[in-house]
Amino acid sequence: MARSKRETFWERLWASTIVLYTFAATFVVWKTLGKYGVNPIGFFLVDLATSWLYGISTARLVVCLYRRQMKPAQKYGIYTLINFAIPDIYIFAFARHVPKDIYYAIFGVIALLAAFSIAGVVQQIRAYQKEQSAKESN
Repeated sequence: MARSKRETFWERLWASTIVLYTFAATFVVWKTLGKYGVNPIGFFLVDLATSWLYGISTARLVVCLYRRQMKPAQKYGIYTLINFAIPDIYIFAFARHVPKDIYYAIFGVIALLAAFSIAGVVQQIRAYQKEQSAKESN
């Protein structure tokens, strides 16, 4: 899939924003889950490694969906889901003796982030459509 310089710029900006989010997520993990066996540095490294890939795959998913390229969209959708889930899997793999309420909070945060991710993809598709429509009308 050939991408324009503008698409590449926005793709990298989006991925960079998600990488910055990693720092905030690590702080939350350190403060809330560190005492239950989750190593915040391990989480940071896992989240850092997957966040760039998550950002890139999300951006490419948006472009593929807009262009109605379903085969590559499926591929980037799978990459997006995998890279979204890996940090959470890390938490569940290493957390020990966590109270039920904290598990409920974790599931709530995962659901909220998934909803924001889906909304973000929809918003990006709409913005991309507007941008393309504006280009075509000029």
